[in-house]
Amino acid sequence: LASIWRARAGAVKIDAGRIGDCMASLGARPALIDDVDAGPVDEEGLFHLINAVRGAGSTLLLTARRFPSAWGVRLPDLASRLKTAATVEIHEPDDHLLAGVITKLFADRQVEVEPHVVQYLVRRIERSLATAMRVVERLDGTALERKTPITRALAAETVSAMDEGQGEFEI
Repeated sequence: LASIWRARAGAVKIDAGRIGDCMASLGARPALIDDVDAGPVDEEGLFHLINAVRGAGSTLLLTARRFPSAWGVRLPDLASRLKTAATVEIHEPDDHLLAGVITKLFADRQVEVEPHVVQYLVRRIERSLATAMRVVERLDGTALERKTPITRALAAETVSAMDEGQGEFEI
């Protein structure tokens, strides 16, 4: 979602540990710091970035696995800014949504898949959109290679291979 926002907003992606290095080239453009809590944060840089973005009337999107209160921020002024920031929690998709996403991903590729195959995938893959995209891509590629339809057996083989680390790849 952050990548989609970044593309649509024309935002600059900034590394959480090197915020100060990017400040001069940012101007009034929106900024994105993805997975801000994944490693050490340039707290002073983040504080100044928040102020600069606010002063320019621009936008800053921070993504993280944890709420800002759990980041262990030591700089009091930054902690204060983060407390006033709007936060939204995005949950993993439920069965119905994940099934709809998988069905749409196959439809986007003009591939028809039986509903029982989709339900099989919903019950066995990690509950994330990224995983759904990887599985659909892998299944479509394998089916094209073998010139066969996507069946439950092929889905089982693909999920098993991906669980064992065979064929994992970045999108």
